[in-house]
Amino acid sequence: MRIEEVLELLEIDSPDQFEYFEHLAELIECPEEISYEAFYAVLSEVEPETLTELLDSYFEDLMKGIPDDATDFFTLITTIQQALIGLSQGSEFKEHKHYFIDELFRFRNWYTFESIVRCNSLSDGLTTDVPVVEALSLYRMEKLGEKKYEYDFSDCMDYPLDEYTMYISDLTDDYDPDDPENNMETDDE
Repeated sequence: MRIEEVLELLEIDSPDQFEYFEHLAELIECPEEISYEAFYAVLSEVEPETLTELLDSYFEDLMKGIPDDATDFFTLITTIQQALIGLSQGSEFKEHKHYFIDELFRFRNWYTFESIVRCNSLSDGLTTDVPVVEALSLYRMEKLGEKKYEYDFSDCMDYPLDEYTMYISDLTDDYDPDDPENNMETDDE
């Protein structure tokens, strides 16, 4: 998809209108290939505060749909959430916007296309391999009375997480390094 098609998909006229949960969900979960250029063009105009809020809401919603027994997968998704939100925050965001968008694009491709979750139907014993986005949809449909599955997330646990640096001062506007309450050292004398 090119930028014009992505804007049409999101039902917005320009990237600066990208501001709702549904916009992010549609961008990440779209079953069609979206070019990196279009993905970047849409997200490059979004304010960091808006991105952070949307990511937090999106991942909180996503995690509600993870089966209770998939604790390792839940931990992985939590780590990805923290990494992406960390990258979307802070005073350095404008300089590192490209890196953030790269990471979100990588997450999108893994989540929607590349990951493999083995879903074993409890009613007929058939096993199907689907991406994470589809497995979580199946699990949500179970709660609505649809067919039940046993989910094996072990083949999608190798998501590559890069290290990044985040400064405490980027997390809050009122951080003062000279304030004694922010000093981590203790005086035990």
